[in-house]
Amino acid sequence: MENEIQFLSKYKKEVDWKVYQSVREKRLEIERWIECLINATLDISKMLTTLQGEEVPETSREILFKIASRVYKEENKAETFSQFAKIRNTLAHRYLDIRWQDIKMFLQIASKIYPPFLEYVKHEIES
Repeated sequence: MENEIQFLSKYKKEVDWKVYQSVREKRLEIERWIECLINATLDISKMLTTLQGEEVPETSREILFKIASRVYKEENKAETFSQFAKIRNTLAHRYLDIRWQDIKMFLQIASKIYPPFLEYVKHEIES
């Protein structure tokens, strides 16, 4: 996951609305990348919850919020992290009209949100 996060700055520089709308290959590439990254985040969050002997919440948003509540001191950051589930659903179900706004938001906040999550995961694995 750390290797994948490194692509954030690349995509932030390369992809704007014009590129997203006009270059099909780049659009599909970034959509797939974000969807896979969020799916991996969900899988890791489920595993950590299970390993900690807790019940896994029913929805993707609840799973991400539960883990994020441990990672971030501020509830608004946990809420932001949990919104990645909505972005994944938007991409998975191909809602054309709202994909770009979600992708843009993801690219803007993921570089701030993911490092603490990755540190938390490393800490949990090492303990």
